[in-house]
Amino acid sequence: MTKKRLICVLLFIISAVISIYSYLLLANQTQILEYIEESATKELFIEHFLLFIGFYLIFRVVKSKGIIIFTVSFISGTYLYLHQAATALLIVFIYVKALIWLGEILLLFIRKKYKEESNMTRMLNSFVIGSLFYIISVCIMSALHIASIEVLRVYTLLLAALTIVLYLWLRIFKVIEVKPDSIFEEEFVKLRGKNYFCVGMAIMLSALLLQLGRINIALDYDSLRYGLRSLSVLIGNTGIYDKLGTVNDVYVYPKGLEILTLALNNKITFGFVLSFNYICAILMLICVYEIISVCTESINKAWLGVVLVSVTPAVMNMSISAKTDIITLLMQLVSVLNICIYIKNRRNLYIIFALTALLASIIYKPTSLLFSFGIGAANLIYLFFEHILNKNKSERVKDKKSFDISFIYLLAFPLLAIVFVYARTYMLTGHIITSVYSSVWYKLGMETKYPYTIGIYKSGGMNMSSGESVDMIYRLFQLFIAPTKEVHIYIASPTVLIAVLAGVSIILFVRFLFKKNNNKEIFAYIAVLLAADALVSLISLFILNQIDGNYFILLFTLIITATCFLVERDSLKYLFRGLLPCIVFAFFITGLTNWAGVRGLSKTINDGSTFGIYNHHNKFLDRDLKERKEFADAYEDLRELGNPRTLLLSDDDSLSALGLDIRTYTDITGSGGNPAVVKTLDHFKRYLDYAQIKYICVDKEYLKDRQRASDVVKYMYEEGSTKIYKKYGDVVIYKVDVKQN
Repeated sequence: MTKKRLICVLLFIISAVISIYSYLLLANQTQILEYIEESATKELFIEHFLLFIGFYLIFRVVKSKGIIIFTVSFISGTYLYLHQAATALLIVFIYVKALIWLGEILLLFIRKKYKEESNMTRMLNSFVIGSLFYIISVCIMSALHIASIEVLRVYTLLLAALTIVLYLWLRIFKVIEVKPDSIFEEEFVKLRGKNYFCVGMAIMLSALLLQLGRINIALDYDSLRYGLRSLSVLIGNTGIYDKLGTVNDVYVYPKGLEILTLALNNKITFGFVLSFNYICAILMLICVYEIISVCTESINKAWLGVVLVSVTPAVMNMSISAKTDIITLLMQLVSVLNICIYIKNRRNLYIIFALTALLASIIYKPTSLLFSFGIGAANLIYLFFEHILNKNKSERVKDKKSFDISFIYLLAFPLLAIVFVYARTYMLTGHIITSVYSSVWYKLGMETKYPYTIGIYKSGGMNMSSGESVDMIYRLFQLFIAPTKEVHIYIASPTVLIAVLAGVSIILFVRFLFKKNNNKEIFAYIAVLLAADALVSLISLFILNQIDGNYFILLFTLIITATCFLVERDSLKYLFRGLLPCIVFAFFITGLTNWAGVRGLSKTINDGSTFGIYNHHNKFLDRDLKERKEFADAYEDLRELGNPRTLLLSDDDSLSALGLDIRTYTDITGSGGNPAVVKTLDHFKRYLDYAQIKYICVDKEYLKDRQRASDVVKYMYEEGSTKIYKKYGDVVIYKVDVKQN
């Protein structure tokens, strides 16, 4: 047995042992066994095992590249149609393509002199710019008080149509030229016939389809709370700057993603918004592929990186949520990609593209400030030492004036987007940014606007650690081995795959230092980048009370990227084989977990009357008619009243999901809210007036364990501030009778 095969066997044994160990811990201390026993779970794994076999045989037996593409596309298309994901995905693909082509048009004059070497990099940079332009345009329309949802839908449709027509016209007349990438074609032909490649491709495609198979039913709490309710909590009659009576930090976060998907948001299906996030995940995988291929000039390593990321639950479970993590990760990786290309060819424009993408990331997610700061710091550290140590100074642009114009033009997009998006947060709260940063503004003495501050009571949107000691070793164990207590880690677990890869990458890093290798500058940058992100991840692990596994998806992706960069090309297949137990375990956990906590796949389509679109509205209404008819009746009455703004006291989310103008008691008093709103009846009545609440819908079940909520409802009714409009069993709707502006 050769040395490499021996190492492969050893790695396989380690992977198997640690995977079994993690599974046993989860089986003993979580509900994982109950999940496995459910029929929906069994059906999911049977269906995807058959998909795996089918894809494997196609790649193993079929020799023609064209036939492979056609067969895989046919199987995938059939699967998507049956699980009612095809139509929404196709429509959103056209929308994303329009954003990319819009970016192409906006970057036209820059690319006359400075063209990216790779079409994939060009596409990603175009997506960044096209998305920023759209966000800025919506913000400007809102500032002019003309951005109603109807106007935005017409604007988006016209902009997309005009962009497509103009782009195709520019392509016909060769104003825009895109040369096909032929690089690595020979290497791909050699790779295609390998057994490990066939296994890896089958696993990857099955994992990607798995997410789409359940995209319609995996509606998690946070997505339904704010990500999918933009029509009620983001945009008013005139735009995104309208005051809509919300009392929670989640509604005033930077809303870049929600603005991008406003026109896709409707009261029939959530499929369009969720599909947008999924396509962002695909773009993220393309970016991972491009980073590794640029750094290593190897399609084999890039392929392995994509396979590993595609089965990592922490990353890919975010692809079917309306959360902002995936698009934030995409922007961060686009920045990393541009710096890697700069290191390879010393063209300064890539630095500007990198900065543009990095700045863009902070309009999507508040906590991205910390992690994007880590990337920015790593970029600056590398560029500083490169400038000091590199004797052969980097290539300078001859036309200095033109370079300056390009610099200003590109940076104008993210800077304007930051100003406009953060202006909303400031106008509504008085803080530039909320979330974990609220405590900083409070300590600096910055006042918060009502209702985020009432007297001495301030919003609870401070997820900082309360000062108690934190067991970092145990938290790391939970994150990387077995998340048996931290539920949020379990939902977004990296699994032991990342733990094993971290160990492998450390060994490969040390080995790299003692061998003569090319790409030392890329190695130095990746080392600095990993160190910086590991540091900010440790800081987050220490200061945050709630440890969401999705906070660290940048770190997980960088660990995979670093490992694929460092492994030798002829050792790649041995690494893949050695990691197989971890890869299978990661796929297994992916099949069991998602942010909604549902099992199985979307039910197969019964007829073609809905054109393959999953009707969430009717599904929620049908569920209420069967399970809690009182909410279905309440919905019908509120709709007949003209959809008045209603305060909901219930754990049931159907009235929100059905598209009514709902504000919730949980938002007011829960995490990120301000309980002072209900501390006194005067405070509460002031809020009802401020928020223009016309009705209060109360679920008696909700009041049983919530004394203050019960008291508020009781006292308001006793003093005549509310009157019973209608009763529906345990659900009661009260008409609010306080002063309304």
